[in-house]
Amino acid sequence: MDPLQSVRARIPDFPGYGDDLSRRRSDSFVRSYVGEALANVEGRLGALDPELQRRLGELLLRAGFADSQSFTVHNGSNDGTKAFADAEQAVVVEDDAALDLADRAATVDAAALGSYLDELTALLDRRAATMRAVARSSTP
Repeated sequence: MDPLQSVRARIPDFPGYGDDLSRRRSDSFVRSYVGEALANVEGRLGALDPELQRRLGELLLRAGFADSQSFTVHNGSNDGTKAFADAEQAVVVEDDAALDLADRAATVDAAALGSYLDELTALLDRRAATMRAVARSSTP
């Protein structure tokens, strides 16, 4: 299954990346999926070490709000070029990876939570950087 099919299997209304509104909605759907998984971890594990609780809270907050830098420079739309298609493919690969990692949250225990949060933070950083790169490449 390709990454877009994989994302749509988990988020049936996923709009894709064809225009600015679709990109914003897609970002929101992915962040919501990740946020819900994190909220479930918090509920399942209960009281955590204060540092882990702080980090988990920061990631929950991050999942709740769009990274404005990822959209600020993005005023263009899908111009139909191979370069644009390749750039958009890079975003869906990161989105699929984010959903895969979110799906793993259900099996994370308190001992592994720190490593999991490190992995998720790195993935979200990479996803944001990819989104910013796409935004820059499609600005008219």
